Amino acid sequence: MSEPVFLLSLAAGVEAVLLLVASLIEFSVRKRRRIPAPPVETVEAVEAALPEPPVEAEAVGPITAPAVEPPAPESVSAEPSVPPDIAPPPMPAEPAAEARLEPRPAVEPEPPAAPDEVPEAAAVPEPVSTPREAPAPAFDAAAPVEPARRIGLGLRRTREGFLARMRAVFTSGAKLDEIYEGLEEALIGADVGVEVSLRLVEAVRGRLKSNATPEQVREALKDEIAKTLTLVERPTNIPVEGPFVVMLAGVNGAGKTTTVAKLAARMKAERGPVIVAAADTFRAAAIEQLEIWCKRAGAEIIKQMQGSDPAAVAFDAVKAAVARDAATVIIDTAGRLQTRVNLMEELKKIARVVGREMPGAPHECWLVLDATTGQNALSQAKVFGEAVPLTGVVLAKLDSTAKGGVVIAIADQLKLPVRFVGLGENIEDLREFDSREFVEALFSEDEPRADNASGSYAA
Repeated sequence: MSEPVFLLSLAAGVEAVLLLVASLIEFSVRKRRRIPAPPVETVEAVEAALPEPPVEAEAVGPITAPAVEPPAPESVSAEPSVPPDIAPPPMPAEPAAEARLEPRPAVEPEPPAAPDEVPEAAAVPEPVSTPREAPAPAFDAAAPVEPARRIGLGLRRTREGFLARMRAVFTSGAKLDEIYEGLEEALIGADVGVEVSLRLVEAVRGRLKSNATPEQVREALKDEIAKTLTLVERPTNIPVEGPFVVMLAGVNGAGKTTTVAKLAARMKAERGPVIVAAADTFRAAAIEQLEIWCKRAGAEIIKQMQGSDPAAVAFDAVKAAVARDAATVIIDTAGRLQTRVNLMEELKKIARVVGREMPGAPHECWLVLDATTGQNALSQAKVFGEAVPLTGVVLAKLDSTAKGGVVIAIADQLKLPVRFVGLGENIEDLREFDSREFVEALFSEDEPRADNASGSYAA
């Protein structure tokens, strides 16, 4: 055998040996890379766990087989030896986080998402219940609406000045004519007004004889004031069918917006659902302020953008009340000075539009007056009465003034009943006016006190 042939044979033999060694090495490597099938009991546990829906969201966890060792890092690209219908293939990284992202219970588990499609575990919110928004300090419509204050406490400042003047007159030993003059001064000081004060004193003088005692003078004056208030009383015009529509008017700063909310809370407790029309589209932030108050009162609000036609807002509110079977509609109008002719014409338009949509509406038109303005409230009421037919007065801030006698002047000069009086800043501090209770509180010598048991006030 020649040397070249020997070398070729040797090379072929070496190549054959190398191929055999390579085949053995590859076989050994593949055998090592194979993943052993899980035990029978592990497969059964996995199959039993997959269709069971987790009872609580917190109970969802990674589905793992404790007896199976995790694959080596080099096994990422290897084919799984376990058939896919027996057990899911192993995930490449962070199996716990990926198992948490599986959809909530299904009859058959969906295949896991690809690694590049799975979001980070930190970005997935925990399936816990969303906390409710903290409720606003809303008024409980089911609770009684009777305010915590009686009118005696609200009249404390007025009564203190009025009774002090009367006591000074009665204890001075003056003659009867001087007592009458002192009564006139006491009434004028309480802001009853000059004309009304003179008329009341003349009525007392005509009832009594020349030898009347101070106590008789006091009781006669009390009766005349009560008569003045009761003569203008009239029942509220509540319709038999359909919603009761009330329109509130007043100047800026009279307390009209808060009065609307207090009235809405009271009407809801007494009559049922209330819709408030935010027809004050003139003043900035008026709609937002009214919306906050309506939320506290539990009333629905109908609103539009600032600058919209207020008559259109009132029209929508009445239509909504009819469609939703609401019991009461309260129309909040823009606060305006009685000298602004264009705004007063706008008030007339609101009344006309509401009347066309619902015959007879608005059933009541109440003027909100600030009790602290005293006799100036009378001039406001006269001008507003020329624009719309007023049917009553709501006297706000009665507890903040010593001029509560304006109630008597309103009844005598305007011939309008006082429907409600405001006795505080809370939503329940709106008291239905009672003329007899007012007179008793005005002449009461007892200081109003808080009743610790009930939280109410007694005169």
